[in-house]
Amino acid sequence: MTVSPNFAVITAVLFDWDFTLAYSLGLHVSHIARTAALFQNYGVACTEADVAAAQASLQADISRGMMAGSLRPQKKREIIQLYRQLLRRLGHSDGSYNFAYEIYAGYGRLPHHLFDDVQPTLRQLKTRQLQLGILSNHSSSVRQTIEQLLGDIIPQDQLTISEEVGVHKPSKTIFRRAAARLRQDPATCLYVGDNLEVDAVAAVANGGFAGGIWIDREDKGGKLPLPDKVLRITSLAQLSLFFGQKA
Repeated sequence: MTVSPNFAVITAVLFDWDFTLAYSLGLHVSHIARTAALFQNYGVACTEADVAAAQASLQADISRGMMAGSLRPQKKREIIQLYRQLLRRLGHSDGSYNFAYEIYAGYGRLPHHLFDDVQPTLRQLKTRQLQLGILSNHSSSVRQTIEQLLGDIIPQDQLTISEEVGVHKPSKTIFRRAAARLRQDPATCLYVGDNLEVDAVAAVANGGFAGGIWIDREDKGGKLPLPDKVLRITSLAQLSLFFGQKA
């Protein structure tokens, strides 16, 4: 039997940003379309089809062992390397680190929108005297976007951004630093994110958090087995139900 988190000990809830609390451009914009729009913002002449072809070419090279990497990296240097590879395949004249970094930082400045369940849930959690924070693998540029959308609920000093601390999820260090920023013991913290392994599982296994919550908004993982102290939800509103049992 899977052991659930002990919600009675939770004093703080931390959240991932992208696709947990917010999404960029549009709710149904694909990863490839989002990448194409981002590149276009920096003057790269490309279409969605061009980016798809560049990604397919890169994936083929990775699969053949011609180069290392992933199309969905977590770390800053890996994301910048991905962008440089895509720029080369798109035939862009500037494939430098500096230009790829501009694009990396630009992602955080894209128009973002909160999911409908975010503000009601966060406000309800605050009424239960829970500390709230955000822990994200992101560039520091996302701070302004978060301030615009959630600054009245989660202040800037309760954000932990990977570029600023120099470590990334799923490292235990970044989870521990995020808890310390809230002046909380990791053993009384809960982490909520859209990536099962990098967010929910790592928060418990690496960060020593009391629990990890995988928000599976597309409801595709109902049959996946989950380790102890990890739960799956499909809406943030379900968090309030968990804490409702504590009152």
